Amino acid sequence: MPLTKPAPPPPKPEFDEPSTPKDFNTKFKAKESTKYMNPCALEEKESMKCLNDNNYDKRQCDYYFMQYKECKKKWQENRRTLRRAGQL
Repeated sequence: MPLTKPAPPPPKPEFDEPSTPKDFNTKFKAKESTKYMNPCALEEKESMKCLNDNNYDKRQCDYYFMQYKECKKKWQENRRTLRRAGQL
């Protein structure tokens, strides 16, 4: 039986810009150290709503979770850049 090459992975979907508010960095710097602030709150809500609507079948909500992960990744990259520049 000859070996076959596996199919290529599906293309990664394109997402809109994250929902992080423009003044989030200012608020983040001024917050108390114990207060949690989520820059991707909208994406988090959408993914949780999808889980509720689909009886907690995560496979049905892959798009929303990927969108949330992309938002968090962009936020982390932004924070890293600001930290390196001495602005955080």
